[in-house]
Amino acid sequence: MNFRKSTFDDVDRILEIIEKAKVELRKLGLDQWQKGYPDRKSIESDVKLGISYVLEDIEGNRNDLKSENFTKILGTVVLSPEKEEPYSKIEGKWITDDDYMVIHRLAVDFDMKNKGIATKILEFSEEVCVENRILSLKADTHENNEPMKRLLEKNGFSFCGLIYLDREPDLGAKRVAYEKIIKIPHELL
Repeated sequence: MNFRKSTFDDVDRILEIIEKAKVELRKLGLDQWQKGYPDRKSIESDVKLGISYVLEDIEGNRNDLKSENFTKILGTVVLSPEKEEPYSKIEGKWITDDDYMVIHRLAVDFDMKNKGIATKILEFSEEVCVENRILSLKADTHENNEPMKRLLEKNGFSFCGLIYLDREPDLGAKRVAYEKIIKIPHELL
């Protein structure tokens, strides 16, 4: 598997994965991602800003030609190093007030659900933090998004409190907020 920054060539596949995730969220009775967001404009903006990543599976050529490989994007995530206003007004307490990276728009191909792909994306996200010497990884999700909450908790994230979104189409929407402190290997300190 390869974790890399997204390119504009990946946008259609990222949107395909996100659209399927929207259907799954709707089946869970959640209004998260149900008001047109994320859309092509937001995904293209993420790519342009260099904060969109994909996890791809690399397969050898089916014709046994060693010079070619086929790739399939299995999941996507945005890792934003920008300070976010809603995160400064948490009802609760963050573990740390240091620099942080925020996970947004994490989605896995529906056909790859329950195969550990989301965990792999979180592991790679931690590596991006280490590369950037950032010790904190934060995320938020809908208060009833049990699969995402379980994923975060299973991967060492701690519940820190509630935040309220400050952008349309979900202005004022309540989200549960999580944080994980990243351990940087001693040799990188």
